[in-house]
Amino acid sequence: MYQSLGKYHKAEEYQKKALAITKEIGDRQGEASCYGSLGTVYLCLGDYGKTEEYQNKALVIQKEIVDRPGEAASYGILGSLYHSLGEYDKAEEYLKKALKIGKEIGDRNKEATNCGNLGTTYYSLGK
Repeated sequence: MYQSLGKYHKAEEYQKKALAITKEIGDRQGEASCYGSLGTVYLCLGDYGKTEEYQNKALVIQKEIVDRPGEAASYGILGSLYHSLGEYDKAEEYLKKALKIGKEIGDRNKEATNCGNLGTTYYSLGK
């Protein structure tokens, strides 16, 4: 909620508390979700190093527990991150992965979002 209000530092604080609890109780999906949410908070704050770090932590867990929707979300955030950094080829790579998973799991919203993000990336690449 704090993130949607633009209170990113407050969102970070509560996500870190939630992360500690999920780790303590062994909730791997919750842990991945917290890492992903923290990655998104850091993206909003412009801390791209932490964005990458936390999204990759989420991705490792999502692959372990076979959380395909979570995996697609992490790839999408990483695609957005690399687009923000001007690394358009890398952005394209991650957005294609997110799109592929979205299609595989039948998530039309993820599919549409990643098609739009790929379009923006292709425009930046001059394709």
